[in-house]
Amino acid sequence: MKKIISMIICTTLLLSAASCDGSSKTTKKSKDRKTERTEKEDETGSSEKSSDQESETDEVTGDKVIFSTVDRDGNSYDESVFSGNELTLINFWEPWCGPCVGEIPDLQELYEEYKDDGLLIIGVYSETSMEDDVDDILESSDVSYPILKYSYDFDIFQTGYVPTTILVDKNGNIIDTGESSYEGIDSTMIVGSRSYDEWEDLILKYMGK
Repeated sequence: MKKIISMIICTTLLLSAASCDGSSKTTKKSKDRKTERTEKEDETGSSEKSSDQESETDEVTGDKVIFSTVDRDGNSYDESVFSGNELTLINFWEPWCGPCVGEIPDLQELYEEYKDDGLLIIGVYSETSMEDDVDDILESSDVSYPILKYSYDFDIFQTGYVPTTILVDKNGNIIDTGESSYEGIDSTMIVGSRSYDEWEDLILKYMGK
């Protein structure tokens, strides 16, 4: 019943906002994201600036993404994955959300087109009770980019809506895209689904293209 109700809500929202209200599934929304990230950086010592960081653009906020989780096969992932890519797009989605599922084929196409140029796309979901649905979604879209399981490290990036997406540079810093956002949500968080062309226009700004 919960799944059916969620799908009905998402179908309705798709027509107006291209996002689903996931507030009931959000475990935490930080009121001070920068403080929490800084505390984690202090613990890991990652707050020290490298020469690459000093030359970054004004769009970089200085807030880092630090996480540890696994993919669906149990392979470990953490923030070290950023260093091998010019730009990483982290897409928070859920299998019950129509707009989330609807943009996955475009994200896969984007990944195939630009992965050799340094683009990494990571999908993150929390509904481990819906693994069969996740299987069907990923198979139907031939998804080849990493799909990770949700970790509490991602709590500070929750907006109450899915999909929510963030862009991260090779040093793990969040990029402020300046994209218009929902009231009360800052412009580092991209709320709602996008088309292939919209995503392409956005990522090319930060890939030197």
